Amino acid sequence: MQGKPIRNPWQLLYRVYRHVKPRLERDFSEWYRRAGQIPDPELRRQALASMNTKKFHCEGGAVYAAQVLPYVDRLVPLIVAYQTISDYLDNLCDRSTSLDPVDFRQLHLSMQDALAPGAPLRDYYRYRQEKDDGGFLASLVHTCQEQVAALPSYPVVQKRVLELSSLYSDLQVHKHIAHDKREGELLAWWEQFRSAYPQLYWQEFAAVTGSTIGIFALFCLATEPDLEPSQVKVVDAAYFPWICGLHILLDYLIDLEEDRIGGDLNFVSYYRSDREAMERLQYFVEQAKASVAALPNPVFHRLIVDGLVAFYLADRKVNRSQPQIYAIAKQLMKRASSLTTLFFYLNSLLVRR
Repeated sequence: MQGKPIRNPWQLLYRVYRHVKPRLERDFSEWYRRAGQIPDPELRRQALASMNTKKFHCEGGAVYAAQVLPYVDRLVPLIVAYQTISDYLDNLCDRSTSLDPVDFRQLHLSMQDALAPGAPLRDYYRYRQEKDDGGFLASLVHTCQEQVAALPSYPVVQKRVLELSSLYSDLQVHKHIAHDKREGELLAWWEQFRSAYPQLYWQEFAAVTGSTIGIFALFCLATEPDLEPSQVKVVDAAYFPWICGLHILLDYLIDLEEDRIGGDLNFVSYYRSDREAMERLQYFVEQAKASVAALPNPVFHRLIVDGLVAFYLADRKVNRSQPQIYAIAKQLMKRASSLTTLFFYLNSLLVRR
């Protein structure tokens, strides 16, 4: 991996605040300005809403660029643009005017086109009433194409990032259709992968596919000039399923009560008991921590695992007024406890103020 490896959490946070965050703020602000100029009022509303409520997705993803400071000005714009596409489309599928899976599938072609340098752009709004975004989505796709093309070993990771992107898109299509159809679609989809992931439950596999951080890890790996396919497999195996699964299951855990009230799909709710939920989440923590030992720059990836646990469990939704979530979170913090996790937990509390 290009650049000096990260050795401790202080060094990681220094790089993030000194080198990554300033670039992230510039890029995010520019996309926010562009979102505010979208001509169609519904598309503009959803783009701004996604950026107002989900900026932390870009902030978390951009942390990966701290591994390779020589490529910060490539990786941060790439990660911000790709995550902005993801969050914008999530809002269009979840909070907007359509329940049409054909529409959702067409929108998400943008996520695969973004990973294919030189690929022609398509009419992503073809099956949607609202169409005029002033070039917002096309510009995001083009930015990603330009940045991935500049990564020295991108051809070595491209096949796998496209596969991960397609799985992400499949999930978004299946989980956003009519409520009475989505579980059946997800179960039928899972049957295609059950034999490859016998250690997972169906809802856990779905959660794994909902994370973009495995793609970001491979973007960073692609900065290595002499990257071997075997290195890609090692990183991918750690992220898919363990680190990606932990990421999204924690996200669903803190939203458990909110989703129950709103009638939204929540994969943690499919566990048979709070005890099973706690045991399975702890299993993901243990597997994620074990899997990073074989990775290049293992300290960085171990910090990512600790940071995920700390970040999500520092959320204001984790409190005594929601005893189910609080009890599970308390046990996870105990079992995942370390000075590093505590460090990130305290930092997350300060960031959220």
